[in-house]
Amino acid sequence: MYRNDIKSIMIDFDGTVVNTIKAICELYNEDFTYYKNFKHVKWTDINTYDFKECKKASLKQIHTYFNQPRFFEKLEFMANSCETIHKLCSIYTVYFVSIGTYPNLTLKSKFLEESFPKSYFIPINSKKYPDKAHVNMKDSILIDDEERHLFSCNAKDSICFGETYPWNENWKGKRMNWKEISEYLL
Repeated sequence: MYRNDIKSIMIDFDGTVVNTIKAICELYNEDFTYYKNFKHVKWTDINTYDFKECKKASLKQIHTYFNQPRFFEKLEFMANSCETIHKLCSIYTVYFVSIGTYPNLTLKSKFLEESFPKSYFIPINSKKYPDKAHVNMKDSILIDDEERHLFSCNAKDSICFGETYPWNENWKGKRMNWKEISEYLL
């Protein structure tokens, strides 16, 4: 069903469009395989926002992965995200709204431009803003996997993407995967 009350769709990137957790785990497993007492980490075992399950790496090391081209080479789209977003782009104005550092946002911009040329990118500098509250989403739907963004935005409608994790377990509103989003918006 087309939502004529909605002017645009705002979509988070990490953990919503692409499987960030899987890419980080693959990089971690590659980099630390030969360390003493190393234990391989499956992405499905990650349950903390700061990747505490990757015991050999510091949080700073994990954060550096987000700024590397090899991270973007490992990214896989979430099931049905690519197809659904392309369809959304043909009906709505689609914006990707993502927080990161300058190198990360630059790489995201390139990735999104190549993947979704009919969309727009709103980069948010993590050193300046803690969340997405300053972005005007008044006549929009926000799709995000983090409850803090869903709670703080002024979107007309908000959808929590995906599985329940500690970073979104308090969200009581709509929760959908890409197939359900497609059915809801298309």
